[in-house]
Amino acid sequence: MHAILATTWQAVPASALLVLSAAAALVVAVLVWRRGAAPGARPCALLLVAAGTWAAMAALEHAAVDPAAKLAFARLEYAGIVSVAPLWLTFALTYTGRAGWLTPARAAALWAIPALTLLLAWTNAWHGLVWPRVTPQSAAPGAPLVYSHGIAFWIAATYNYVLIAAGVVALVAAIARRRARYRRQAIALGVGLAVPWLGNAAYLLRVHGLGGIDPTPIAFTITGVVFAFGLFRLGLFDLVPVARDVLIESMADGVLVLDRADHVIDLNPSAREMLGVTQWPAIGATAARVLAGCPELMARYGTMAAGAGELRVDGAEGTRHLDVRISPLRDAGGRLEGRLVVLSDVTARKRTESALRENERLASLGQLLAGVAHELNNPLAVIVGHATLLQRRAAPDPAPAPPVDNIPPAAQRCRRIVENFLLIARHRVPARAAIELNPILRSAVDDLAAQIDGDGVTVTVDLAADLPPVWADATQIYQVVVNLLTNALYALREAPGRRRLTLASAYGPERRVSFRVADTGPGIPAAQHKHLFEPFFTTKPVGAGSGLGLSVCRGIIQAHGGTIEVTTPDGGGTEFVVSLPIPEEAAAPSAPEPAAVTSPVRGTRVLVVDEDPGVRDLLVEILSADGHQVEVAADGRTAMDKIQGLAFDVVVTDVGMPLLDAHDLYRSFRDHPDLRRRIVFITSTPLGDEAREFVDATGVPVLAKPFDPDRVRRVVRDTLRG
Repeated sequence: MHAILATTWQAVPASALLVLSAAAALVVAVLVWRRGAAPGARPCALLLVAAGTWAAMAALEHAAVDPAAKLAFARLEYAGIVSVAPLWLTFALTYTGRAGWLTPARAAALWAIPALTLLLAWTNAWHGLVWPRVTPQSAAPGAPLVYSHGIAFWIAATYNYVLIAAGVVALVAAIARRRARYRRQAIALGVGLAVPWLGNAAYLLRVHGLGGIDPTPIAFTITGVVFAFGLFRLGLFDLVPVARDVLIESMADGVLVLDRADHVIDLNPSAREMLGVTQWPAIGATAARVLAGCPELMARYGTMAAGAGELRVDGAEGTRHLDVRISPLRDAGGRLEGRLVVLSDVTARKRTESALRENERLASLGQLLAGVAHELNNPLAVIVGHATLLQRRAAPDPAPAPPVDNIPPAAQRCRRIVENFLLIARHRVPARAAIELNPILRSAVDDLAAQIDGDGVTVTVDLAADLPPVWADATQIYQVVVNLLTNALYALREAPGRRRLTLASAYGPERRVSFRVADTGPGIPAAQHKHLFEPFFTTKPVGAGSGLGLSVCRGIIQAHGGTIEVTTPDGGGTEFVVSLPIPEEAAAPSAPEPAAVTSPVRGTRVLVVDEDPGVRDLLVEILSADGHQVEVAADGRTAMDKIQGLAFDVVVTDVGMPLLDAHDLYRSFRDHPDLRRRIVFITSTPLGDEAREFVDATGVPVLAKPFDPDRVRRVVRDTLRG
């Protein structure tokens, strides 16, 4: 410090240039600091302050005459020298939107080597790690000092250049991403901050003609000029690339900007993803080339300067619905300079609208199917009942089984179809029981036999023997199997060559029974697997599927505590695997009911109440065979009149009766308490929640149409015996 105070000064051109460099850097630093709200402004201002400090101390070093004073100013230079590189990296990261990387711990580590280097420079006289030897360039008064560089200097220099390189990489990446205006800003930054380091490299390499003078601080004069130009002409810190990233790059809406010649001058990631743009680089290419994967956009809106509409795009992720808005871009004179295209993904809205329409359709369909089921189950009850009675009469005949034996299985198949109608209509309450899986799988294949044969599909059924029962709703599991088989058959229509479908069951680990449906069709892209079970997602063309089938299947299987997964086998095609648990508390399958009823209770009076004459006649025939005296009524009001006039031992009544339903009929038995305990309900549709609560509360047995004659006789017998 004494050497500094006592020094004498000399006028040298280098000092003047360095003073100008320091002044330029500090003036620009003040201007940049005023833009402190902009990302990167504060680190850049501090960077220029560090550079100005370096230049100012270098100017004083060259102006001093005394070697001791020169060395003192050289030490002070290091406050600026060691700060420039960390501040440069901090600025580059902040300006390009990566400030989050600079956590407090990383920032502290970033400054560790610069702080140590500064300490070593100030204490160099004790150890010589920075400058082992300092000698005047000549014997002339005020000659520049020549510094030999020690290990600490080279470590610090290497570290600084690593930080500089990291900052350059961040800026180059930003330049590659930016559009025209922002690219010019980034290039201005790069030029302004690269010039001093080129000068520093020339100094370290001892370039001839420098005369021992470090040109790095002088180069900051150029930096100040470049930054001033960038600040006032390019809006360096007025509209930074980060703002563009936040506003455009991260927008959910797609943004596409075209110039007058239909060249793409801006395209954000959302637009790329929506339109399936694979052209890279897209900026500067023609719209027709960039949007080759979406020809409909060009066909409908290619020449439109302004307008709006909707666009349907089919891609690997499925079908998208886009709302397209086009706005003209005009200059100050009103001339058309280009177009702004904004794309909004309205797929979710479309699916919601479709869901509402589908719900309305299903509601109407549900009412229709419930009515159809009611009307079908009555004649099915007559067919099954009379066919069973005919079988019994033909049983003693030793001849081969008569054709009547084919009637009950066919009727049962119709019954399963009706039950699935009701399941689709949501008019069926799930009924869990211990069921065997293999018969359900065989039944589904049998029911689709006509479609399988018509499509020329070879089916392999590989069912494991001795599968334990699962606790499930048989009709719902049947629906899942049929849905998966139907989807596989649809996929196989597009398969060339031999079409094969495999249905297999197995008993695996963790007490789970599984079945798989595999086909050799074209397969489903892996990218769509995660969407397959979403409501209204479909891989089929418009009108060929609702997108509800697999969603319903997953809901059913998950409600049973199971899983459903889709894979693409090595040989191609698609495979669905359904796994169902076997609970510890699952009951064993019910033992089959005896084929015939023994010891019927005879000589009793039975009232049959049903609006369908065929059902009434069937019940009369079944019950009369057991010696019962049977009366009939077509509606609840007639039934009440008969009850008032005659004493009945049992009343067998349909639940949904005209004039007076079973619920009201039961209540009207207030004066006949014994008769309340001897009622049997029959129904052509599964009971709803309210009816089920009523039946559970009363304990009245229920016979579902179509019913087996032996079961009717058994229920009546058990009711008579209490």
